Amino acid sequence: MIKKLEEIRQVVREIDDQILQLAGNRLELVKRIGEIKRKHNLPITNLNVEAMVIDKTIDRAKAIGLNENFSKKLMNLIIAESVKTQEGTSKNRASFLYNVLETVKELEAKGEKVIRLDVGEPDLASPIQIKDALKDNLYGREVIGYSSSKGLGVLREAIANDLNQKYDADITEDQVLITPGGKFGIFAAILSKVSFGERVIIPQPTWPVYENCTKLINGRVNTIHTTFEEKWRIDLQKIHDVCRVKPKLLILCSPNNPTGKIIPKKDLEEMMQLAEKKNLYILSDEVYQAYSFKSHNSILQLANSNFIYVNSFSKKFGMTGWRVGYAVSDKETISKMQKIIQISVTCVPEFIQKASFKALTMEQKRFEDYSIKMKERVQIACEEIKGKYLNCLEPEGGMYIFPKSTIDGFQSMDFAYKLLDRKRVSVAPGDAFGEYPEHFRISLGRNKDQIREGIKKIREEVEEWKEG
Repeated sequence: MIKKLEEIRQVVREIDDQILQLAGNRLELVKRIGEIKRKHNLPITNLNVEAMVIDKTIDRAKAIGLNENFSKKLMNLIIAESVKTQEGTSKNRASFLYNVLETVKELEAKGEKVIRLDVGEPDLASPIQIKDALKDNLYGREVIGYSSSKGLGVLREAIANDLNQKYDADITEDQVLITPGGKFGIFAAILSKVSFGERVIIPQPTWPVYENCTKLINGRVNTIHTTFEEKWRIDLQKIHDVCRVKPKLLILCSPNNPTGKIIPKKDLEEMMQLAEKKNLYILSDEVYQAYSFKSHNSILQLANSNFIYVNSFSKKFGMTGWRVGYAVSDKETISKMQKIIQISVTCVPEFIQKASFKALTMEQKRFEDYSIKMKERVQIACEEIKGKYLNCLEPEGGMYIFPKSTIDGFQSMDFAYKLLDRKRVSVAPGDAFGEYPEHFRISLGRNKDQIREGIKKIREEVEEWKEG
């Protein structure tokens, strides 16, 4: 029996060698294809070709009795490696954002004063009632133990009730998961839906963390470029086109970071219909919903299935450093996301959750005033930024503006560092949010005087760039 077993293993090893040799041959051919594409200025990614390869793989797998999911994952891996071979090293867009942040921290550590217009952190303080609730639940107990990885039932119920009232939905507390910040909610959502080599659609410009999370778990990103000239509207036909390669997730952010664009209801409805038809999930990041300056349409108003809604207490309640967010989806998806919390961070501390419960159930007028203040800041920023070499679309929500330079050859990365070095004002380069070197993001987390002073220096630096 042992001899027979070794004979079979030897055959397996020979097949492994053949697979590796064929993979090597394929990548050599792929390199040649990439050279031809670059020579003739052709795009590296060709969705029609990829869709044809995947469809053929599935058909062949059915014909020979091979597991369809395994075959699709294997081919997605091969295609991803082929694209990587042709493209070379991919950009880490989040690093563009955080490198500026680290440089600012270094300057501040030396005693330098910097006008911070880079980080998405509002200076709107948490009311004392929230801090008192945390203190009472922290110092009022002798032992601080673990909480449920799903979150306190009382907080999940309060969130469900709040969303049901706001959106006329029918959410139960079992559909709600408490997460350590909205960012971890995003990560857990992606990890729960995307396997090795599977696709995620991400319209840009947008927060780079979506792409980083996808790549961290070896998923593949298909971006959809939107433009200033088209007022950041997502081309729905492009989503249809990407669906040919059978993506697992579409990530939306509305109001958008960095543009402030709110997705029109009609577009969101069409995306939802497509998601149900193509077995595609929509991950809807609505963290900036509290700062909406026109009618905002939530995925919760339109979807009965195939969605993951993520929000947090950071922006609405002035609780950025508290790190508490939440996700809403079907029970099966929430269960998968809960397991990710169980094996990683265990839970959100109970005293933070109880403080969050206080925030959600106390008088809400103060938090509504936060939105009014942010709208005033946006209007001031849009007025102040207008100049000879800058254009800006007024946001429909959020806490940012994303102006565009009209100077030929403008590079936002270089501009951000020169602005910081010479004027001690920090902004986020547009390259962090996609292929937008002519743009930069201004965060409005500071008071009106700082915004005015910071933008005045930005205009000065833009004019010096033009002259230089």
